[in-house]
Amino acid sequence: MPTYRVTPALKGLVSAEDLLKTNRTLSFHCNKKNLLEDDEIFLLESKGFLFSLSTQNTSLVFKRNETKLVLPLNNLPDGKSIGVYATWDINKLQLNCIYGSNVQEQIKCEVFTYPVAPPSDLIKWSRKCNLLPQEEYQCEEDFGNKVHSCLLSIQEKIHQTGSYYQFWNIQYEGQKILKRTPKYEVEVQPIIHSLLSDQFLMASIEIIPEYNSGVGDLDFLFIGKIKNNGFGYFCAEFKRAHSDKLKEGLTNQLPTYMESKTAKYGAYCVLNYYGDWLKTPEKFKDKNLDFELELMKLESKNPYLLNTRIFIYNLSRPVSASKK
Repeated sequence: MPTYRVTPALKGLVSAEDLLKTNRTLSFHCNKKNLLEDDEIFLLESKGFLFSLSTQNTSLVFKRNETKLVLPLNNLPDGKSIGVYATWDINKLQLNCIYGSNVQEQIKCEVFTYPVAPPSDLIKWSRKCNLLPQEEYQCEEDFGNKVHSCLLSIQEKIHQTGSYYQFWNIQYEGQKILKRTPKYEVEVQPIIHSLLSDQFLMASIEIIPEYNSGVGDLDFLFIGKIKNNGFGYFCAEFKRAHSDKLKEGLTNQLPTYMESKTAKYGAYCVLNYYGDWLKTPEKFKDKNLDFELELMKLESKNPYLLNTRIFIYNLSRPVSASKK
């Protein structure tokens, strides 16, 4: 049986499914004292696979199998809010600690590894756990984790079914395709709803699309029963990556919805159309969208964003292996 543990401070924000993604940025905010007190931040382990983040002595230690990345924390200032970013892909681990908006106000390190992907039996275990029926949740953190796990599954379902085309409006002339344009968020809602409906049915979570919050129309409100504590609410807002309101949606729109509904957790879901059918602007070509959005969270200092996760769904046509 696999071993999975996460520090109580991140319960509700980090799930086993997160740690099984081959390309991800995990972020959280704390001060130096609290960071050094948390010996084990997360651990996921099974036969032949180890993935962990911890503090040892005065360093942050990021480990995958035999590869270890160590970031000394001595130079971090006391008392300041620190954004911690653990980024990984199949052949790299990276750590960033950011405590200000200037380039100098951060420490970072990275290490390249041989290609590593989680074992298939561990992925299978995670998926089975996510499909177990559930009537209620022990706490809001468990409810938040379940919604996060379901939102994480969207990209995998799109990839498995090759359903990228559903997210594009296609103009034809006879059988010839004249152009493809990204669908707007409201056009995508029924697709997202259908991808989530079965999972949420098993999880006893109600989905309300286009929920009128009193301060605007929230894309999705999720409702789950919390044991001995009524109902929990989770807000999810979708925005296209090329929208000129991308930052506004994250730093103002979603937190406003969460406050209005007294939702402890939220998700900002970015529809990334950049690729063959929508060229990436030059100013974005060398940037990590996930990391840039996490920086926006840090700079906004909005308390609701501390419990907000960012999901990025890649909706461009995959490049075939023969063309890479």
